[in-house]
Amino acid sequence: MKSMLRGAAYRAARALGLMSSATTSQNGVAIQAATTVAETTPCNARLSDWQGCRLNLLLPSINARHYFGGIHTAVQLYRALEKHFPATRIVLVDSAPDAAALERFSEHTLVDCAADSAASHQIVPFNDRYGRTVPVGAGDCWLTTAWWTTYSAQRLAAWQQQQFGAAGRLINLIQDFEPGFYPWSSQFALALSTYRPDQDVGVFNTRLLADYFELQGLAYQHRFVFEPTLNDGLRHVLEQARAKSQPRQRRMVVYARPSTPRNSFELLCEALRTWGWSDPASAQWEVVAAGELTADLDLGPFRVHALGKLDLPDYARLLATSAIGVSLMISPHPSYPPLEMAAFGMGVVTNRFANKDLGNFSPNIRSAEQFSPEAIAAAIAQEVNEWERRKMSPLGLMGEDHAFLAEGGFDEVAKQIAHSWHCDNREKLK
Repeated sequence: MKSMLRGAAYRAARALGLMSSATTSQNGVAIQAATTVAETTPCNARLSDWQGCRLNLLLPSINARHYFGGIHTAVQLYRALEKHFPATRIVLVDSAPDAAALERFSEHTLVDCAADSAASHQIVPFNDRYGRTVPVGAGDCWLTTAWWTTYSAQRLAAWQQQQFGAAGRLINLIQDFEPGFYPWSSQFALALSTYRPDQDVGVFNTRLLADYFELQGLAYQHRFVFEPTLNDGLRHVLEQARAKSQPRQRRMVVYARPSTPRNSFELLCEALRTWGWSDPASAQWEVVAAGELTADLDLGPFRVHALGKLDLPDYARLLATSAIGVSLMISPHPSYPPLEMAAFGMGVVTNRFANKDLGNFSPNIRSAEQFSPEAIAAAIAQEVNEWERRKMSPLGLMGEDHAFLAEGGFDEVAKQIAHSWHCDNREKLK
């Protein structure tokens, strides 16, 4: 998702005339080198007539093709915070909303950035912003996720400081260590620069991630933490599976996202290939890929059947009937697929990273001893042996009292933020 949005940001920057290049050479061949960073296309402000406190959610996009876990989580927090703000606004910095996206936010009014609307709930496309500004008042507060939205909001808050004498308050919803998405580079440095533990409110998606930030010397003075919970769209099928336990199919579900390096698609394939050649039992198992693959993949010992991006009911039924899940993540964040697989009683193979070991989250999760094809293949073989020994009888589904199955998780953290936070005009949030 982020690679698609970075591409959109690049195209937008070119359209704005902000992309330039320098001629250099590599091995005697002339190449064009970028002299700008597309993600930092300026978001400029102008004075607004708006009075009072207003929550602004800066997002890359709300369109379905970009609507993966991170944006969905940001919208959930925004929805929970709406109750504590008299007005709200969603500002889209990479992609304008399509008709289907607007239907999901039917209570919001679509407002052109050239207008200074009095509507209490707005959606403002700001992807096409050459020579344009967005209206900002003294009471505008900011909620961001994805480092380039935080980068933009921090500069809008600095503009408020110049205009009104006080910077707008900013909540940074931190869902991963985003500098790790890049090699050491301009983007790495800029992503790292958006972490301001002495200035901004940090809201962390899992304590694992919050603890990792502290290990990196980034201890936020104002910190809130929430734990992931099961998507509501999966709960009905989970309860059906709980009421009627049946043997599982010899099916392995792998999470395949080739566009996202931290999901280690190449290493996943190497591990599956190693398992397939070394374990005779692999001939009896079906391997399917949920995520981004749209065509089957021949790994040598077997074919991986591509399922693409599934809707929630189909995804839930897949988890409820499959035995093993494999989901890798080179990141301190656990990611949702291994947690969802474990909730449905699947045996899950994943990896450790820094302070993360998901074996502590559920006994259904097996963390490979090393991040290597051989170690992951060995963990898969162990899972296969366990299922065969049980004659495909499922592991226990996640207990109903497990924190991952709790409901309304964002309401509590939103309430905590609201009780601790005052607007810049010293009006306490309702």
